[in-house]
Amino acid sequence: MSDNRITSVFGSIRSIHMIGIGGIGMSGIADVLLRLGFHVTGSDEVESTITEHLRSLGAEISAQHRRENVSAQDLVVYSSAIRPENPEFRQAEKLGIKLIRRAEFLGMLLSVWPIRIGVAGTHGKTSTSSMIASALSACGSHPSMFIGGIIKDLKTNALMDSKSYVVFEADEYDRTFLALPPTIAVITNIDTDHLDIYSDIHDMKTAFLEYANSVPENGAVILCYDDPEAQNILPYIDRPCVTYGTSYYADFRIGDIHYGDQSNFSLDYQHEKIGDFEVSQVGKHHILNATAALATAYLLHLNISDAGKGLKNFAGVERRSELRYDDKHILFYDDYAHHPTEISATLEALRTRYPDRRILALFQPHLYSRTRDFASGFAKALQQADVVYLVDIYPAREKPIAGISSALIADLMKNSGFREVHLVKNMNDVPAKLVPALKTGDIVITLGAGDIWKLSDSLYKEYHAKRNTE
Repeated sequence: MSDNRITSVFGSIRSIHMIGIGGIGMSGIADVLLRLGFHVTGSDEVESTITEHLRSLGAEISAQHRRENVSAQDLVVYSSAIRPENPEFRQAEKLGIKLIRRAEFLGMLLSVWPIRIGVAGTHGKTSTSSMIASALSACGSHPSMFIGGIIKDLKTNALMDSKSYVVFEADEYDRTFLALPPTIAVITNIDTDHLDIYSDIHDMKTAFLEYANSVPENGAVILCYDDPEAQNILPYIDRPCVTYGTSYYADFRIGDIHYGDQSNFSLDYQHEKIGDFEVSQVGKHHILNATAALATAYLLHLNISDAGKGLKNFAGVERRSELRYDDKHILFYDDYAHHPTEISATLEALRTRYPDRRILALFQPHLYSRTRDFASGFAKALQQADVVYLVDIYPAREKPIAGISSALIADLMKNSGFREVHLVKNMNDVPAKLVPALKTGDIVITLGAGDIWKLSDSLYKEYHAKRNTE
C-alpha cells in the first residue's frame, strides 16, 4: 500500500494507542499498522500469543489499563467492550486526544481499497471470509484481509497485500458493520443474538438490511437463500443482489452433495453448471460458506476453476472445527461455537463424518446474558452429543446475573430426559473426571468462545500420560 494513500486517510497521525489491543479484531488492525510504520502502543489485561506477536513487531503493550499509558499519542482506538469509565479512555478525554471506536477506525482504513468485500452474518463470518480470501488468492488477486480468526495457512488474521481487494468481517455486534463500507456485501444468515444490543429478530433484520443497502449502486449483495431470515429481507434490498443455497430458486444453486473425509458438491449459476467443487471440511454449513466464496469470485470475473482449487486446498481457521490432536485412538476437536445454531451445526457435521463414534462435548457458555436468553436452545443443541460436560460461564465483559449459571442448561437437559450431562464448575477439574471415562474411538470436542480451547491440550496430555502408564 503506497504511503500517499495511507496519508490521504490518516493525515499526520503516526502514533496510535489501542485499548484492548489483544482482541482478535483490534490485534489484526494493530498488526497492519505496525507493518505500515505506525508507532503503536496498547493495553490488554490478558497476556496471550497475540500480544507476544504484536510486541515482536514493535508494539509497546501494558498488561493493565492505566491512565499513564496515554500521554502524547495522536489517536486512541478502543474496542466495543471498553466503557467510558476506563482509565485510559478518561485520560484521553482529559488530554484532548481524539477517541475513535474500532469499527469507525477500521472503516477509515478500509476506505483505502476500491473493492471491499464485507462478510456479515450471525454465524460463519470468519470461515466464509477466510474461504473468500483463499479463493481469491488462488485466482492471483491476493487480497488484503481483516478476519476474526487465525488462518492456518497464514498464521495471521490480517494481511496487507492487494491494493485492489480487501476482505473483512462485518460484525453485527454493537451494530459495528454499519460503520464499515462494503462494495460487495455477503450475508450468510440472520439469527437472534446479542439481545443486549438488539431488541428482537426484527431489529436485527432492520440492521442487516441497512448494511445491505449501504452497498454502492455498482456493488452487489450476496445473500444465502437457504436462511429464512436472510431470505425475508430480500424484497427490501434495493441494490444488485444474487443468492446462493440448495434451493431451486437460488441464483447459485448447490447440488450433488456427497460427504466422506471432505465435502463434494456441484454448483449451477442460474441453472447452468459452472463446476464441481470440494472442501476439506465436512458439513452443509461449510458448503454454504464455500459457495459464498465461489459466488464472490464469479462476480469479480475471476477464474472459477482456480477459485475452486483455492477452496480445495484451504486448511481452515483455528478454532473452527479444528482437529487439534489425533491420538489414533481418540480425536480431540475444538470449535468456537457459542450459539445454539453453531453448536448444532458443528455436532451435526461431526456426526455426519463419524456416524459410528461416540461424541463427548465440553461446553463453556459465553456471557451470562446469552446463557439466560438461549438456555433452552443450548440444552437442545447439545443433545446431539452422546455425553456432555458443562463448565462455568465465561463472563467476558459481563457481571454475573442472579440465578444464571451453567446449571440452568444442565437442568433443562436432565428434565428433557438426557442423563449423560455432567456439571464441572472448575474447568481445571475436567481432565480428572473425563479422561478415565474415555473409550477407544471416542471424539472429544471443546465448544465455546472463551478459554475452553485450553482443555484440548490438558486433556490430550493427561490421556497420553495415562496410556503410557497402562
